Amino acid sequence: MSSALVVGDRGSGLTTFVGLLYTAQVRLGTEEADEFRFHADRETIRQLEAIYGELGAGRFPERDINWEEHPLSFILGFRNGRFRGLPRRGSKEEGGFGTVRVQVGGISTQDLAELREHDAILEESTRRLLRSQVIIPLVDASRLLPEPDGPRSPALARYDGMLAATLDLVGRFLAAERSRRARTLYPLFVLTKVDRCPPATWTELGAPPDPLATWSPDARRGFGQKILERYLPETMLFLAPSGRGGHLAIEPPQWFFSRLELSEDRGVPRIVRRSRAPIGGWEPEYPFEEYRSLIERLAGLAQRLPSAAES
Repeated sequence: MSSALVVGDRGSGLTTFVGLLYTAQVRLGTEEADEFRFHADRETIRQLEAIYGELGAGRFPERDINWEEHPLSFILGFRNGRFRGLPRRGSKEEGGFGTVRVQVGGISTQDLAELREHDAILEESTRRLLRSQVIIPLVDASRLLPEPDGPRSPALARYDGMLAATLDLVGRFLAAERSRRARTLYPLFVLTKVDRCPPATWTELGAPPDPLATWSPDARRGFGQKILERYLPETMLFLAPSGRGGHLAIEPPQWFFSRLELSEDRGVPRIVRRSRAPIGGWEPEYPFEEYRSLIERLAGLAQRLPSAAES
């Protein structure tokens, strides 16, 4: 089973992202029931259902969950890579399903320093977490300030350093793997709170004028590269070929965009909802196709990456 690690700073929209990823899988579980599966333990389901319920009621989750104290992981399964027309490959998972375990972790400067200095004595569960070939960093678009306030705000500079350190730590574990196939890192960046990104920043970065849903893969990569260059230089340095040793390969980053449609009720922001047909109820107004594309990417990687047992 391959592994995907989600990382995000506190306040970056991590809890909302996890809730929207769960919201998307609820819909996919209806539309792609024969090709798609979701599994989690009881405690994880309890946490996800609580977040999902808040979003479906038009409210932001009440608090930012401390994922370090309450670790969360769930499994996405894809039958033979056929999800949404992906090329069919033989699956080594039971029942013909390739699987990806999605793990959610917080970023702490102190914890990272300790892990980097004492990685020889880490528990096996932590080692498994750090051997994730797929990493999903969240970037808070509301922090991408235009000139003259940006681009290096203290909060963003701090996050850049922590993210680069996290990638370096994961990269060191992957580079030490016995299997050459396991020594590749796949970054899937998610730009959260896109609706709260200052319009001037959008202009400065040369964003295409078309709606996000119509951006070509080249436009997405180009826009993401500009974000790295301007706002996350330490992270960009690690991702560059010159920023790492020869034992680790890194695929070009892919970018996905997340937002919520908001309205105001007596001055209080509320999440716009839409009908959850055909299964009933409500879900938040969010870019479902972005999340579907992210899950499709995970489906493809589930068929390509070696499982933990193989590596």
